[in-house]
Amino acid sequence: MKRELERIFGALGDPAAHAADLTENAPRTPAYVVRATEEEQIPALLKLATEHGVPVTPKATGQNVAGLAIPEEGGIILDLSPLDAVEIDAQNMVAWIGPGVSWERLKAECAQHDLAIGFPLAPPDASVMACALMDGLSTMALAHGSYADWVHGVVAYLADGTRVVTGSAAVSGRPLSRGPLPDLTGLFISWFGTTGVVVRMGLALWPLRAHRRREIILCHDTASGFRLMRAGARAGGFDDLGGLGWPAAKWALGAEELGPRDPAEPELYILADYGADTKRELALQRDKLRALAQAESLPAPMLVQDLVQLAPALEPFAELPARLGFLLDHPGGGLTWVGTYGPMERLEEGARIGARLLEEAGHPPLLVTRPMKGGHYAVLRFIERFNRSDPAEVERIRELNVALGRALLDLDYVPYKCPDTLLDEVLQRMDPGFRDLMQRVKNAVDPKGILSPSRWRLGSPLSENVVL
Repeated sequence: MKRELERIFGALGDPAAHAADLTENAPRTPAYVVRATEEEQIPALLKLATEHGVPVTPKATGQNVAGLAIPEEGGIILDLSPLDAVEIDAQNMVAWIGPGVSWERLKAECAQHDLAIGFPLAPPDASVMACALMDGLSTMALAHGSYADWVHGVVAYLADGTRVVTGSAAVSGRPLSRGPLPDLTGLFISWFGTTGVVVRMGLALWPLRAHRRREIILCHDTASGFRLMRAGARAGGFDDLGGLGWPAAKWALGAEELGPRDPAEPELYILADYGADTKRELALQRDKLRALAQAESLPAPMLVQDLVQLAPALEPFAELPARLGFLLDHPGGGLTWVGTYGPMERLEEGARIGARLLEEAGHPPLLVTRPMKGGHYAVLRFIERFNRSDPAEVERIRELNVALGRALLDLDYVPYKCPDTLLDEVLQRMDPGFRDLMQRVKNAVDPKGILSPSRWRLGSPLSENVVL
């Protein structure tokens, strides 16, 4: 098989460099690493892999923190990062992008057309498409929902090499909307590469407002911050009201070993993003935010840029995308999280339980939260740094994340970018008909189970992979 792969791709990559990521998920070493420089190479690979029954794991930059780009043992890593074409349809505010397009690149391309995108807490060189396919979130999530809501269609290859176009582009060639055709775009979102290899995506863009503000509100307790976020979601007009737990600022300022929080310091920081086309509109939105803070007896919001002048180390929070070094550059190098979407009314309870579990395990309770899609649901995410070189600590992190995931599932919070550590728990709670439908879809588009088979445990009939 090596000779056939070299014929299609030329030189092969180093398998050891793709065996692991920053998380507690167990490493697995692929047999081969191939790098796609042309779209035509992908169907050739998939036909070959199907013929030989060798699993394929597609990968862009591998910077997610859920273990989702860890390959199958003895399989093939398909590196899609060279496919980085960008086309901007400025009139219809949509981008047609490849998997190698980064946040930094798309931001620059959009700015040339007075268009904007929202950003996740991800490095500037991370893949836009990978985040959208995994249903991530952004600094425009309150206004526009998760990235799955932004996807207008895809071009993908099935396991047998069949090319599929979804959304309006299936007829017109233009990714203007998911409909009015049957919505098959969802066959590739949150499937983690198990249904096909996506090589193009239509992604919604938004107007770049003439005036923009990013302000921060210091909350003395999470409950007051959550009430402000709920009220702000209903009030409307904000792109984002994202909450960050107190350890983020401590780490950003250089503290390493964090003890209990000083009661005099804020427990939650809310970052408010909004914009307007006129200064008058901007002032009205600014006054609305101040009224929301005043109703909770919170300090008046301040511009993040003003805070950065007082504490330059907080510069990464001023404008995204940014590399958050305090999460990536620390002794031990491990980074992981449990991220979930669920009901707004259970934010307080989820935050309280999550903080308790983290603190009992000896970790600062770094919380990320925000209302999504106008406040229809919320995010609860807990981030942990750890020592990847210590097997005992890796196991403790794994146990902690399972406990976190179970506790949040009990509150109707469902993991997004679901990692291996929580997959069995999610499958056990899943509607049996839904599980069966997933397996039928998998069998239809990938009958030999070569595409990322350990994701969603769909490599062979579900009952053989997990006890339900």
